[in-house]
Amino acid sequence: MPTIQELISQATRRRDAAQTARDRAQDDLVSLRDAPGLTEEQVRTAISARDEADATLREAQSAVDELTRVQAEETEYQRLSARTTPTGTRAPAYDQVHRVGMEQRTYQPPQASMDGRGVTGPDFLRDLYDYQLKRDPAAGGRLERHGREVEALDPGFAQRMVGTGAVSGFVPPQYLTDLFADFARAGRPLANICSGIPLPETGMEMNIPRVTTGTTTSVQAAEGDTIGNTDLDDTLLPAPVRTVAGYTDVSRQAIERGTMVQSLVFGDLAADYNSKLDAQLINGSGTSGQHTGVLNVAGINTITYTSAAPTIPELWPKLADAAGRVMGQRFTGPTAFVMRSDLWAWILAETDTAGRPLVEPGTVATNPIAVASTRPVDYQVTAVGSLFGVPVVLDNNIPSNLGTGTNETRIIVADFRDLILMEDESAAPVQLRFDEVLSASLQVRLLAYGYSAFAAGRQPKAVSVIAGTGLIVPAL
Repeated sequence: MPTIQELISQATRRRDAAQTARDRAQDDLVSLRDAPGLTEEQVRTAISARDEADATLREAQSAVDELTRVQAEETEYQRLSARTTPTGTRAPAYDQVHRVGMEQRTYQPPQASMDGRGVTGPDFLRDLYDYQLKRDPAAGGRLERHGREVEALDPGFAQRMVGTGAVSGFVPPQYLTDLFADFARAGRPLANICSGIPLPETGMEMNIPRVTTGTTTSVQAAEGDTIGNTDLDDTLLPAPVRTVAGYTDVSRQAIERGTMVQSLVFGDLAADYNSKLDAQLINGSGTSGQHTGVLNVAGINTITYTSAAPTIPELWPKLADAAGRVMGQRFTGPTAFVMRSDLWAWILAETDTAGRPLVEPGTVATNPIAVASTRPVDYQVTAVGSLFGVPVVLDNNIPSNLGTGTNETRIIVADFRDLILMEDESAAPVQLRFDEVLSASLQVRLLAYGYSAFAAGRQPKAVSVIAGTGLIVPAL
């Protein structure tokens, strides 16, 4: 039986032969440009031959990569198990049942070596660039293997996320998704606390049933008496699929000769995507391709706080009223207060007549008006404190230019479980693409986009909004 190294050598020779055949097919295609009497059939035949050579090369490269992975797995297995099992009694790893989890992922976060230099393996965005614009079969093989890894983690995940078979070129590794979420943008705090469900693979409008008339029951006064009877009635709440997208043009030199350029650009596009989506969920008009935001849903609870000199003691009953209406009309409790960070800072700065803060850190005070969190603030999702025991989430995508004076903000209090957000993927755009723009100027377009549908009006009474001149946040 051949050793793993012999198998790798055989696969490498097949890969090299496939590379030679592919180069020859590409040269044949290029040479047709100057051929006299060139016909369309000749061009189609040459392109088909080149594509077949590409497929053969990808398969050969995939075989080399797989055998190399198995060799690394065997080496690691020997290192770990040699302490307890004599080497001569063990069969090679590739003769045994596959051990899930032993192999490394295709794409790993950059690692630092002891001399301070970055040590990296294959780069997802570099492979995406090389495959989409250069048709590099080796990069395509790694992307394909990454797609299989994504599918293995969660069967159906990739298809559910992007609705296409070419999932490996579109779903970024988790460490890149985390990096994208860390850029200095307002983020998507409100989006993160809504009920998130996968967006169906097809369709441009999702319809959510909304019960408008409930059934009834009654006490039967005596045997044989008529009991209550009311038929349930519902209406469909439309949730159109919206697109948020953006692109930027970058020189090939910046991508091919720069360091982490594509990661930084895609990261910034992704971060802005999240912020723009969140802003729509808050105040989208419902027209011109926008979602209908929470502030523009008909039938929600509206509490007005009017004051020329606002104070926290004056605001306090309004906060209680907003929470109470969700409790009393939706018959559930609110899951969060959502407000801007400067408004929360104003609440934190308020003191009583003795100069003591009304909002105490932690739970050390006696009968505090509110409690501030002692945990680090994550403006993507983490609560910074609580009001009436309800978490407070900060979201600077809430406008601060509302009202007749264009200087008011809003406070949203809701049971966010009733707000439905359907997305291709959580926290990041699902599609990342390289498109060549101007070959004459060597520019490449970096494109990020995603699809989503939002229904904030499923239960309007689950939402309260505090508005008015009392929410003109004073300078501290």
